[in-house]
Amino acid sequence: MKLSEWVSKFDLPFMFEFESKVLDKTIQWSYTDACQEKQFWETWIPKKSDIKIRSKIPKGKLQEVKNELWEDLDEDLQVLRDRLNEKRRLKRLAQKQEVC
Repeated sequence: MKLSEWVSKFDLPFMFEFESKVLDKTIQWSYTDACQEKQFWETWIPKKSDIKIRSKIPKGKLQEVKNELWEDLDEDLQVLRDRLNEKRRLKRLAQKQEVC
């Protein structure tokens, strides 16, 4: 089964929640519509622009809440980056050993 067929069986967008200290409430968010399938790719690393806040936020606080969420996600994303870099390093090393 293709990933797109598997994802289409779910209600989109996939929603996530986090506790905002800025607003002192639970905020719902998701990835943008264009990234709904990408979020399941093993090698995809989201950008800040891929985040969409779904909760009602006062006008002046949206960017502040988005920054707070990004900081919250950054630790997990760094683990993903490190894992992908290690995988690439090992692949390059294996290719180098094949050539020798």
